[in-house]
Amino acid sequence: MIKIAVDLQGADRPQTELAEGAFRAVRDNEDLFLYLCGGRQELETCMKEQGFTSERIEFVDASQVITNSDDPAEAFKEKKDSSLIRGMQLCKDDPEIGGFVTCGPTGAIFVSALMLLGRIARVSPMLLVELSRPDGTPFCVVDCGANVDCRAEKLVDFARMGIAYMKAAGVSEPKVGLLSNGAEDGKGSAVVKSANKLLREQIPQFTGNVEGSGVFTGSADVIVCDGFSGNILLKTTEGAAKAAIAELRAMGVSGEAVDKLYAKYDHNIQGGAVLLGTKLPIIKGHGAAASQTVYNIIKAAYKLAVNRINEKIEREFTGA
Repeated sequence: MIKIAVDLQGADRPQTELAEGAFRAVRDNEDLFLYLCGGRQELETCMKEQGFTSERIEFVDASQVITNSDDPAEAFKEKKDSSLIRGMQLCKDDPEIGGFVTCGPTGAIFVSALMLLGRIARVSPMLLVELSRPDGTPFCVVDCGANVDCRAEKLVDFARMGIAYMKAAGVSEPKVGLLSNGAEDGKGSAVVKSANKLLREQIPQFTGNVEGSGVFTGSADVIVCDGFSGNILLKTTEGAAKAAIAELRAMGVSGEAVDKLYAKYDHNIQGGAVLLGTKLPIIKGHGAAASQTVYNIIKAAYKLAVNRINEKIEREFTGA
């Protein structure tokens, strides 16, 4: 049985709407057990209204909610009965839980994970987002926002975690590229130049710098960057794709192909980012998540738990 804890509060939409995605995930996966953290009475009522019952769902009652307006450190101290912290504490106490899912505030997730779960091999946790190329093959970007300012050594750690993730995704020998403003080794900021040298020395899979225009071409399976650049890359890609799709629709182009293309870049459908480096993988959904988002990120957490992603990360750092 794969156990996943799910925080249903802290997002823009009500917990009852997000819970619908969790209920469907349990229906579709016979070996999935969910701890649903939020307002128990409302969630139980929602479940009854849908005519759905399952012994593979347990509600964890929480009387507080952490929002984007809360200071992350203060919220951790003052909102111990929030769904986010109750869920994270549950993960700490139960070693059988294989992942944590939340659409809550990124800062609070980061602080709570460090304080309650701790780190793997003393690395800096980072956010990974899996994307797909035009041919449908996956690749990932690391970091996407957790570490805005980075030393070169951190980027090497991000590369190792990205390699472990892509191996879990089925890529046997993931190629690593470093995001820069030029493909030549001498291009980039001082940190990027130092990281390039370290990656060449320590990561056999490193293939060199990757420009923004080459991110989707397949030259690298792991795109390494600091959280500042990664977040801009991710949001620019999403915005540009949606703008292009909107222009196609304005020109009268429609149909199944356009709908599929839109769904590929719609954060409400695709899911969220993976926080790696803590002692439990955490899937962070967008604050504007809908029930379909929750369904998708629970599926992602399920996959990471089945593939034992943290064990693969530990092997990347220990060589065991």
